[in-house]
Amino acid sequence: MATTATVPEAVKTPPGANELNKQIEDLETRIDGLWKESGCYAEIETQLSAARGQLASGAISDARQSYDRAASAVRFAEASLKATPLAWQLLGIEIMYLLLILVLGYLVKRYPDYWLWAQLVGNSSKAAWFGSLGGVTIGIYGLYTHVSAKNFDASFKLWYLCKPVMGAIFGWFVYLVYYVGVVSAQANGQGPVGINNPDLAFLIAFLAGFSERFTIKTIDRFMTVLTVGEDPKKTEAAKTSAVAAKGLI
Repeated sequence: MATTATVPEAVKTPPGANELNKQIEDLETRIDGLWKESGCYAEIETQLSAARGQLASGAISDARQSYDRAASAVRFAEASLKATPLAWQLLGIEIMYLLLILVLGYLVKRYPDYWLWAQLVGNSSKAAWFGSLGGVTIGIYGLYTHVSAKNFDASFKLWYLCKPVMGAIFGWFVYLVYYVGVVSAQANGQGPVGINNPDLAFLIAFLAGFSERFTIKTIDRFMTVLTVGEDPKKTEAAKTSAVAAKGLI
């Protein structure tokens, strides 16, 4: 009577392992179709190697997570590669912005009494100029880093186009906040304090155009000053000190 050989439990393929292995092979084929250079491909290959090792050891759940991370990176890389022509177009536009800003700055510096801008040249307009320069700088830097990392997102096209204008507005506004001294007054409690060094003010305007995070934090602090008037921590500390001086605590 013939007997059926029994496969040892340790040799049996875990459920879902064959399907996941096929998916890993398909993903590797997609990676081979991409342009292999520096960027996220090393990370993808690391994740796939980890997935294969985890799959071999029977850790299906961990292998699935590694595969999902690799697949997500591949999707980003494919979308970035497809959008590379758009990235180059945006880079050309950003460089045109930069040239326009620099030429405008040179003309205003060279001919300050020209009728077209004679009445507009002032610290506020200079702050807007530095803010727009910061906006162009972060736009070019963003294109460089995202294209190099193969994770450029074409949905941010409008952000790149509007960033110099947004930078000018942010630079102007944050400059006014600091120059009027609202934030400075909040910091030292000595009343409105202007910025005596214009270079520092223009540096602040550049940072506002460059970093949206910096601008948002400044706006949040400005709104706190307007709506609260005083720092609650400082107010509470002052009350505690006053009570202690009277011997009540």
